[in-house]
Amino acid sequence: MKFAVIGSLGWAGIRHVEALTKLGHEIVAVVDPGDGCAAQAKEIGAVAVASLNDLDLSTIEAATLALPPSLHPAAARKLANAGIHVMCEKPMAPDAKEAQKLVEFAESSDVTIMPGYLLRTNPHIRSFVEGLKTLGPVRRLHISTNVRKPSMAGWRSEPVIGGALLVNAIHQLDLATWFIGEPLTPRMAQLDNVHHEAPTEDLFYTALVSPSGVTASVLSSWSTHPPISNDGLMVTDAGRLRIEAETDSGSIVLTQKGYRINDEDHELDNIVGEKETMVGVNQFLREFEHFVDAIENGTPLWVTVKDNHAVQKLIEDCRAVAIPPAGRIAARR
Repeated sequence: MKFAVIGSLGWAGIRHVEALTKLGHEIVAVVDPGDGCAAQAKEIGAVAVASLNDLDLSTIEAATLALPPSLHPAAARKLANAGIHVMCEKPMAPDAKEAQKLVEFAESSDVTIMPGYLLRTNPHIRSFVEGLKTLGPVRRLHISTNVRKPSMAGWRSEPVIGGALLVNAIHQLDLATWFIGEPLTPRMAQLDNVHHEAPTEDLFYTALVSPSGVTASVLSSWSTHPPISNDGLMVTDAGRLRIEAETDSGSIVLTQKGYRINDEDHELDNIVGEKETMVGVNQFLREFEHFVDAIENGTPLWVTVKDNHAVQKLIEDCRAVAIPPAGRIAARR
């Protein structure tokens, strides 16, 4: 399939280029105003383009978007209206209102539009969900990520596009909603600077409840020395995802090699066909495999534009009930 990667020099864009190349797709163009775009294009035999407006849309079948959220809606619409399939990094819009407009647009579009919540395509997590289903209704769920960050330099500390909530916890909130299968309402939320002095939070925590009474909690923390646990999955070389759930018939915990139900381990390496590595499977590969499968074979998407709206709305609900910050780190030292 012929692709363009838009925002190709960013963290996600670089990984889009790598994944599509490994899967054997043709990257016709890389789109980025940065100085390294020409060199990136030359390395993979693509055309370097500074702006989406300069891209010849007739040369591609699909595109990936890895831009600031405020730029995603207009870019997604332009591509889709030209008959081009779109994989758009999360969040797909600057706020829930714009995300809802994208839902309505996607429902009327003839192309595949998929948000980039790649944890839904991780085979270990999908197998964990199958294990969870065998235990009956969920009573309590906790999802946490602890990420090693010696500093908060760069775009991750910038307001609107950065912070532990929008960068990391957005994935966990999406997983919680998926696992429980009901809308979640935050009872409280905390956004604070616990480890770093920065314009955005390095810690996010929320306690949530579903209409049927399922209790859920989500924690996302960036610190210099995150706690070490044998449970959970290394989803990046610096961040561990931990998931645990309780039901009336038992508990389940995500592990590096699969999951544990009560005291019984279920190892999945042989099932998913991946060799054990520090960070497990390449989630971007799996994400694009599913995206292309949906385009070519009509396979229903595992994550939709509607799912993106749900988590963006939940983020806004969390911010609305958030406890006022305790103050910047420097003030407490």
